[in-house]
Amino acid sequence: MSASTEVRTLLADTAQRLFTAHVTQKTLEAARDGGWSEPLWQELERAQLPLIGVPEAAGGAGGTLSDAAAVLRIAARHAAPVPLAETLLAGALLAGAGLKAPHGALTVAPDGDQQVTAVKAGATWRVTGTLKRVPYARAARHLVLLAAGHVFSLEPAHYRVTPGRNLAGEARDEVTLKHAVARAAAPTTITHEQLFARGALLRAIQIGGALERALQLACDYAGQRVQFGRKIAQFQAIQQELARCGGEVAAAVAAALSAAGVVERLEGETGAAATQQVLLAVAAAKIRAADAAREAVAITHQVHGAIGVTDEYALHYVTLRALSWREEFGNEAWWATQLGRAMQQAGADACWPTLSAA
Repeated sequence: MSASTEVRTLLADTAQRLFTAHVTQKTLEAARDGGWSEPLWQELERAQLPLIGVPEAAGGAGGTLSDAAAVLRIAARHAAPVPLAETLLAGALLAGAGLKAPHGALTVAPDGDQQVTAVKAGATWRVTGTLKRVPYARAARHLVLLAAGHVFSLEPAHYRVTPGRNLAGEARDEVTLKHAVARAAAPTTITHEQLFARGALLRAIQIGGALERALQLACDYAGQRVQFGRKIAQFQAIQQELARCGGEVAAAVAAALSAAGVVERLEGETGAAATQQVLLAVAAAKIRAADAAREAVAITHQVHGAIGVTDEYALHYVTLRALSWREEFGNEAWWATQLGRAMQQAGADACWPTLSAA
């Protein structure tokens, strides 16, 4: 076992123990009312997990994107109601601009470049605009956004948050900026498209983790539920559906982890070939994860019947998240369009070599 694999295994074991101990039914119910779980976040910070994959020189915990993916996948299995993916994304954006990640929960405005204006007056940058459906804006100690070729970090005192929610009850808030003073600002070569792709990759990883838990719950339930004198797991129809679900989940997880490896390997490269490889990998991951979410959610709820949607049962916490994440940072239709456009521009001769090299 290589040193990097050992470290990743230790991280995964630590994350598994932490989420198992601290994500309970009570935690999830409280987070549904408040939009997130601050006590759980404090436990994550004590374990130094929120900035895995962000360089230590930039205020992170070090490690790789694959390390971060391992932790994020486990968090999604437990439906952890905290801005872990958003903090990882914000930390990477800050590091890419040479800025240090501040302490506390962070969030990112997915569409910042299209919805805000930034004006510099002396040494101060002021940002104006409205940002829709910002994940966990109410919980974030800093909002990080990309606009005007710069990365900006803003504190809550300088913007107004209007609470909102997604399908799963996670905080998706509206942020209003009116000449908001940026705490920190720096030019960056990171584009909006690159930021959006990184966000889509993190959502694909989360979907994979959530679907793994849904499959586990469905298998466990089928092995316990008795109907017509037999456990329903003994019925061939149920076995076939669970096997089909398992294939969907495995494909989603494989696509997401493969894409994380591609992005990690090509980190910092700006050539057209590298950009195309990242686009292909992320698009495939998000499309495959979204398709799997549609199929796996339907199957796992069919296996459970009515109990799957009850408040006291865990299934709906992961399935609603999978469906919500499917729509964020581009759904499968959006990414299929981007992928098709890229292949069309590359030309017919490039199609097979590109697909076979992926």
